[in-house]
Amino acid sequence: MGEWRRQTPWRQGHLLPADALQLIDIPKADPPYDVAVVITHDCDVAQLPAAEPMVEIIFGRRIDKPDGNYTHAKNARRLHLPITGGRDSANIDLIANNRAYIPKEKLADYEPDTSVVPTASERSILQYWLAARYRRSAFPDEFDRRLGETGLKERLTKILKPSGEHITAVFFDVDAGEEHIRNGAEDTYSLIIYFLYSTEHDPEAAEKATDKVASDIEKLFKGKCYKKQEDTWQEIELVECVSISDQAMTYAQSLLFKRWSADHISFRAEPHEVMLRE
Repeated sequence: MGEWRRQTPWRQGHLLPADALQLIDIPKADPPYDVAVVITHDCDVAQLPAAEPMVEIIFGRRIDKPDGNYTHAKNARRLHLPITGGRDSANIDLIANNRAYIPKEKLADYEPDTSVVPTASERSILQYWLAARYRRSAFPDEFDRRLGETGLKERLTKILKPSGEHITAVFFDVDAGEEHIRNGAEDTYSLIIYFLYSTEHDPEAAEKATDKVASDIEKLFKGKCYKKQEDTWQEIELVECVSISDQAMTYAQSLLFKRWSADHISFRAEPHEVMLRE
């Protein structure tokens, strides 16, 4: 086995060459897993084995085209990541639980695949996705229950799905960030939804698609929670839907609002299977 040096060429985000996949006990799958990415932080990669003996790997597969609902770290369990910084490009499909460890002495015998290298922004997406599994937003159980029982959660997912390539994040501002115990349908939560859209490729198309999503969701909430005859809201009052570009949202807003994901929206222990946004 080779000697691991602090000047190692390996960095977070590097892909293993095909012949190095033998270092991982990858389970059989159909289609098979054929790609592995280093996810250990650069500082830990550079440490000698005495301090950090292993390099953590996440494995997945190459795909022809990414699904917009899995890009930009929207789904805490799955990531479709385009990699475009090298001589070649690739789209890879990663699942959070598909992880393994390789002793540094074994990986020292191999060089990273330099033909497919993530850009700085692509690596940032990978980092955010890895971190999101441990820092997702949580909402009150009662709020989550109301979303589910009114049918809002399922319909929200369906409305947002076609615009996955344009909308990079969905933020919920529930009760202006204050925690309240709500009792009964008339004791409503107030909700403002912010849709963050991408300006990377076609800002006008993204804004148009996001505005339509906002309009459709306003109609959805009106149909589910607004009683026209009484002119009152029940369960959840949608105060506003706001479209905002990824260049316009401030850092303060990003800290104040909570990213919404249908998968882990509440404090309940049991996980939900459907994940929309994180």
